[in-house]
Amino acid sequence: MKVHANYYKILLLPLYYLIHKNFVFGSLHKYFFKYFHYKNFKFELNIKNLPTENRSSFLFKTYEYNDRKLIERHIEKKNKCIIIGGGIGFIPVITYQLSKNKILVFEINKNIIKNLKKNLIINKCKFKIYQKNLVINNYNKKSSFYLSNDFLQSSMYLKSRNKVFVNNIQFSQLNNLTKFNTLIIDGEGVEEYFILNIDKLKYINYIFFELHHNLIKSSKIEEMFKVLKKNNFHKKDKCFNSYFFERKK
Repeated sequence: MKVHANYYKILLLPLYYLIHKNFVFGSLHKYFFKYFHYKNFKFELNIKNLPTENRSSFLFKTYEYNDRKLIERHIEKKNKCIIIGGGIGFIPVITYQLSKNKILVFEINKNIIKNLKKNLIINKCKFKIYQKNLVINNYNKKSSFYLSNDFLQSSMYLKSRNKVFVNNIQFSQLNNLTKFNTLIIDGEGVEEYFILNIDKLKYINYIFFELHHNLIKSSKIEEMFKVLKKNNFHKKDKCFNSYFFERKK
């Protein structure tokens, strides 16, 4: 069965990427659709650095496919979520609507904050947005961040000529953070930082993250999984390069 499943994935991946990032299909969405619609939700796309080809993923509903599948399978009312990387608000909205618990969203790209906030309001979420970089035992006031012509590629790890500095905020500076038990990491490469420091976040029992193989060395990836195991986290589910881990008590 596993051989057939792998063969199926090999056949499916070229088709997926053909429609996921396609200029022609992206142009259709750009000129004929004002919003990105998913189920009963709608999202404004008032973002300057959004390449036309990326809009194809909105047309075919492949945007954030991996993370979305895991969130829809596993987020429940018991989950109280901290979300690293708000984007257009897609994952935060789905997360809130499944859990019905107020979400904390951290987004350091100032160019998309207004659009993110509007989408959370449109979709009737209870939320708090921090335009700051969430850190653990890092007492530097600022961190560097690189803006890209594609907002999805803006990152602390993908270097570009457009370097900016963002304010840091410590976990310890946030009130009632220990009430949150779920960490959803949707930042380019930042999953390495949080997982390697997960021993300091004793109240986190559920972790969702996308693994960026293009940004993290294989040796570091191996170390990340060892750290998760050491801290009693066990893999519960996976969708392509996205993972869901739960801490065994």
